[in-house]
Amino acid sequence: MASILLVDDVMVVRMTLRKFLERGGHTVQECDNGLEAIGHLNSGRFDVVLTDIWMPGGNGVDLIRTLKETGIKTRVIAITGGAPRAPQEYSMEEAQKAGADGVLLKPVTKDELLSAVAAVMELRT
Repeated sequence: MASILLVDDVMVVRMTLRKFLERGGHTVQECDNGLEAIGHLNSGRFDVVLTDIWMPGGNGVDLIRTLKETGIKTRVIAITGGAPRAPQEYSMEEAQKAGADGVLLKPVTKDELLSAVAAVMELRT
């Protein structure tokens, strides 16, 4: 199973996603913004980063770009409920342009999340 860094600024969302992932057999470490995530990525090895897109303190788009620019090979799944005052499609496009390996729209089901993790893990081979 995968070692996953979960990045979301909303604690309830993190708790829910963590439960989904752990019930799927994955190990999870959490943080609440993109800047904190960079610190975790520099000090540990993760198979997948699951990141919200719009967060204070370092958003997911910047996090994805930083990963790609620094050559970190960790796969990234973006998850979004949409941008402030913009449709969800805008957030999806921004995540894809930044280099996300997958994008999920909130609310996400356990099955959707676990399928997305399995799909990006297959990309590693």
